[in-house]
Amino acid sequence: MKIGVDLSFIRPDHTNGGTESCIKNLIYGWINIGRIKDFVFFVHEDIYEEYIKLYPECYFIRYQCRGSHKVRTTYFQTFLLPRLIKKYEVKVLYYPTYTSGYYFNINIPVVVNPHDIQFKFFPEYFSWFKRFYLNFGYIHSLKRGDLIIAISNYVRTTLEQHYPKECGDKIITVYDPVDFDKGRYESPYHLEGPYILSVSSIQKHKNMITLVKSFARIALRIPHKLVIVGCKGNGMVEIKQYLKDNGLSDRIIFTDYIKSEEIAWLYSHADLYVTTSLYEGFGMTPIEAMGRGIPTISSNATSLPEVTLNKAFYYEPAEDDLILSELILDVLGNGRTVNYNIADLVKRYDKDVIAAKLYDLFCNVKKVRKSVH
Repeated sequence: MKIGVDLSFIRPDHTNGGTESCIKNLIYGWINIGRIKDFVFFVHEDIYEEYIKLYPECYFIRYQCRGSHKVRTTYFQTFLLPRLIKKYEVKVLYYPTYTSGYYFNINIPVVVNPHDIQFKFFPEYFSWFKRFYLNFGYIHSLKRGDLIIAISNYVRTTLEQHYPKECGDKIITVYDPVDFDKGRYESPYHLEGPYILSVSSIQKHKNMITLVKSFARIALRIPHKLVIVGCKGNGMVEIKQYLKDNGLSDRIIFTDYIKSEEIAWLYSHADLYVTTSLYEGFGMTPIEAMGRGIPTISSNATSLPEVTLNKAFYYEPAEDDLILSELILDVLGNGRTVNYNIADLVKRYDKDVIAAKLYDLFCNVKKVRKSVH
């Protein structure tokens, strides 16, 4: 059976965050379990060369569309993809995000994975037009989908709360896969001394300003630097001004986007991992840290306690930099270690296990619908 996967959502600058990490982990999982030949991936020419080098085992269909990323993605999903699934005899279509275009009818089962509905909880970060556009897109994709995947029970609950009619009896929870073994390790640059690590985009809802402020409180009391990995976003302006006012530029390092091998190296040498997010549908990076046995501090927001199995070191409220700074000192100073079975956590989110689960789901969409009901 041929399973189609729409990768048109991936941006050339890789600002898709955890959604792109999820699909990459799934591809590796499908390769490992010997099912990759059953998939066909639709990609824009902007990322085709990069992805064919990463995954030579995959069957990629390259398409061309002009215009901005959003315009060309919508055009492809609405007008081109319905024709391509017929041409390549696709039997099940998987959308890894909420975006699915505005097609009228696709005569095969459709599985959609909306990931989260951040705009419902932080509308102030979105223009009225963007909120309208997002809401319209969610209504369409959830209504048209034959099966909806929620990446956490938190997301499932919120989707059912905000879109009860569209979700109906079609929604199930399948956690995102995590790749704990990146294979190769590569140092991104020369980094001397111990450091605290956080892997996150610099969007406002990621709340990185709280981490920066908490580090400023204790910078003179610890030898560590703070390394923040992730694409810069709408939260960077406030952080830049804070760093300028407080003279911390030499102690806090922003790497921007780096390769997965470089991130793996940073994980392997970190003394502490911290996530301060105000909103996560899943929260992959603290799980990656915990799976490597790194002491991990997390806010107590949204899905984070659920996916970290209530085994991280938590602080609240999420925007209280004083409480966070005291917890950082406590964990580092007192040598607090993990209090969970690392092997169990790794198994729970293993990319091969979850890839196999999704493969079986794709092969049995109608049966899964009945069991959900």
